[in-house]
Amino acid sequence: MKTKHWGIVLAAAAVPLALAGPAATAATAPEPAAQTAQAEQQAFTAIEDRYWNDAALRELLGEPVDSEQNAEKFNYQQYQHGWMFQNLGDGAVTAIQGDIAARYTELGGAPELGAATTDELVAPDGVGRYNHFTGGSVHPSIYWTPDTGAQAVWGPVRDFWESKGWEVGYLGYPTKSTSTTADGAGAYNHFVGPDGAGASVYWSDESGAHSVQGDIRDVWAGQGWETGTLGYPTTDELVVADGVGRYNEFAGTGGEPGAAYWSPDSGAHWLAGPILERWDQLDGQAGYLGYPTSDPHEVEGGTQVDFQRGYVVLDESTGEVTDAPW
Repeated sequence: MKTKHWGIVLAAAAVPLALAGPAATAATAPEPAAQTAQAEQQAFTAIEDRYWNDAALRELLGEPVDSEQNAEKFNYQQYQHGWMFQNLGDGAVTAIQGDIAARYTELGGAPELGAATTDELVAPDGVGRYNHFTGGSVHPSIYWTPDTGAQAVWGPVRDFWESKGWEVGYLGYPTKSTSTTADGAGAYNHFVGPDGAGASVYWSDESGAHSVQGDIRDVWAGQGWETGTLGYPTTDELVVADGVGRYNEFAGTGGEPGAAYWSPDSGAHWLAGPILERWDQLDGQAGYLGYPTSDPHEVEGGTQVDFQRGYVVLDESTGEVTDAPW
């Protein structure tokens, strides 16, 4: 009886085991389509793949502060100390970090400046670092040195700077990011300039982009930059016919063009309007007056500019201009 009982029990137990095996397998094994979807869900994006497989970069960037975002032509993600980008055209993944990334963030980040076209690059002098960005039509760049910090340049000012040789040209590194001029009509950047003496590039629709530097820049700044009598520059710094002096021409405000001249003996001074016209009529620095030695200043009955060998006076009441030797 016991043998028969145990045989029945074992047989009965075997039935559900046999039935349960295939049914359980069918219930727990994912379908091929589900396996594919699960694998795709677990796969890294191109940005994640580089981030998690580059320990050095991960240390530089820190932790993510936002999820990966999509712009029209690139994906991007922000981190504690930088940004990463994926160009959707060629798939390239780039990264920025440190001071350049901080300036990039301050200026609006990806929505404003676009994606970095490369990782941070070393400037030709071996000191500076830089990145170029897609940034729509203005194609911004950010340059950094220990002395200047990270500064951004874009638009017509950047185009001008590029045409002059970037940071290895006479303008040197930017010391300020591109800004709107005080009158709201233009844009400008300041640069290190030749021999560290300072230089600026100013742009407006009417004048175009031009550079002013050194002592001439100082005297232009002293009369109010582009909002002063001289207005925007219409030339870069030029060499005077004698090969010694330097000068810039300016648009002037109120329809009267101006100029600023420099020589080692006279220093830098500016003049405009009828006084400039008279000086030009007298052959400028090559004439009997020589270079200007003062800016316009008030005298009894008018405005006067002094020169090396004489002076020119504008009578403000009559508009008459006179000149005389000392």
